[in-house]
Amino acid sequence: MNGLIFEALKRTLKAKGVTYRELAECMGVSEPTVKRIFHERNCKLDRLMEICAAAGVELENVLGSMNRGPGPVNHIAPEIERKLAGRPALLFVFVMLSEKFTPEGIMRSQGLSEASMFLYLRDLEELGLVALGRGLSARLLVETPIQWNFEGPLRPLFEMTNKNFVGWAISHIDKEATFVSFSRRMRPETAEMVRREAEDLADRAKLLAHHDQHTTPEDGLVGYKWTFAFGATPFEAIMPIGPHPRDAGARADGRAAKARKPMPA
Repeated sequence: MNGLIFEALKRTLKAKGVTYRELAECMGVSEPTVKRIFHERNCKLDRLMEICAAAGVELENVLGSMNRGPGPVNHIAPEIERKLAGRPALLFVFVMLSEKFTPEGIMRSQGLSEASMFLYLRDLEELGLVALGRGLSARLLVETPIQWNFEGPLRPLFEMTNKNFVGWAISHIDKEATFVSFSRRMRPETAEMVRREAEDLADRAKLLAHHDQHTTPEDGLVGYKWTFAFGATPFEAIMPIGPHPRDAGARADGRAAKARKPMPA
């Protein structure tokens, strides 16, 4: 049991960016003492509580996070995705619930009334996605994390939300968001290495966020979004360049090509 507790504590320190040296300073002991405690994975309860206090986390939350790690991704049934595709607002409520927002948190961020929130929850219950409790409490019936089908009926909504986010990030650079966009020519092998490194970073971010959600009260959490797109640049699709306006020959060639186009059988 002690081993699991200290593994959870290590994840907590990593998630919060707290080093052994900083922990030792908060506790008033030497860094080697802290390292020895974590190496031996054994200490009295009062010392354990002291470590938690210095790390800024409740012991009960650390205990609750033991054995909790991001599990395998889960999928939503295609027929449910089709129903959600016709009701974007209902989909967005469910996405926020799956991101560990409480109904009250969704109400605050979206400016919803209790009546609207309850009706959304009831609709999700009818789809078999949540189970309603007392008041506005709801329990997810789908294990997270969820892997959505980006080629399915929800694709237009995912495209819209990501375009909206990119537009918002561009207009909030150096304020609330970071936006990085560039094109470079490189070997495919180099591109593959970069892609793997980005996926590793995304996995680490998901793990740290998962741990935060089990060790931090909701009012201490902020929703963040990361949209990453990387691939061989389709310049002709995203930066189309037509003939120059004064290139009469190109326009004539274009008309001639259209005239020669065979009629469908």
